[in-house]
Amino acid sequence: MQAEYLIIEPKESEFTSSSITNDKLPLVSFCIPTKNNEDTLEKCLASIVNQNYPNLEIIIVDGYSTDNTISIAKRYTKNIFFDSGKLGEVRQKSINFSNGEIIALFDSDIVIPHRNWLINALKFFNYSDNVSTIWPKNTALPNSSNIQKLYFNLWEMLIENRIKTGKGFLGGGNSLFLRRCLEEIYEINKDIHWGEDFDLSKKLREKGYSVIFLSDPLYHDTMRTLKQFYQKQFLGAKTFTQTGFHMMGLSIKDVFFEHFIIGFKGMFIGLLVKRDLSWLYYPFLLFARLLAYTITTIKNIFQKTEVTENEQ
Repeated sequence: MQAEYLIIEPKESEFTSSSITNDKLPLVSFCIPTKNNEDTLEKCLASIVNQNYPNLEIIIVDGYSTDNTISIAKRYTKNIFFDSGKLGEVRQKSINFSNGEIIALFDSDIVIPHRNWLINALKFFNYSDNVSTIWPKNTALPNSSNIQKLYFNLWEMLIENRIKTGKGFLGGGNSLFLRRCLEEIYEINKDIHWGEDFDLSKKLREKGYSVIFLSDPLYHDTMRTLKQFYQKQFLGAKTFTQTGFHMMGLSIKDVFFEHFIIGFKGMFIGLLVKRDLSWLYYPFLLFARLLAYTITTIKNIFQKTEVTENEQ
């Protein structure tokens, strides 16, 4: 019998394992890539060390920052390493330098919202011995910009749809993982920069592992402005115009449906029912994403044409 892929925050009465208890708390390694993240790293690391948890370490792998990132990191950990490679390579290096039984693959702009978040989240590994991943909801910071609020409003709607339809690879980024499960898939794809989390979750799913979705969220301080959103779309476009959206477990039809049906439905409900003015920016967000993918696709076509002409 195949194990259930996604379980939404089960009750403790449903737990069948007792591998994590208060008298046997595992070492948790927070593995964080950085590069010029002085504006978000302080809050991220402070929220980690302030956890009501006695057994954790922080591993930083930095891409040779030129701002104050390293001086901030040194206030919280001595485990600082350097790698200017792609994000998949950096993530794997952080795992290699870590010692924890539990691996927290976090971005440098994640903020843990309260002191008991970690100890509460870890208990869900007791649901069964088949759980590889605790995948928390991501949400905007309190008093964040309308663009950031919109980004996570949309994220929540798309994730709800993927959960409902059983589509997509889930639980790749900003999650807690069992080290033994990560070691079983050998390593994260070092050749992927944007989307390495989808590759990771795909490999874990192929091994038959389960993901627990946690409603107690993490704050994710990203996409503060439309400009930041637009710039980051080029990273995604560079990957997905080459690999296709099947890397996410989605088809082009799925992506179209998410953005033009679910997205605009969310906009009308958000504006007319919830009175959430952040949804006013949805057409601009969608246009920015389409523009980034269009420009990247055209560049890819010209590059392939040039290569073909040079070979001839």
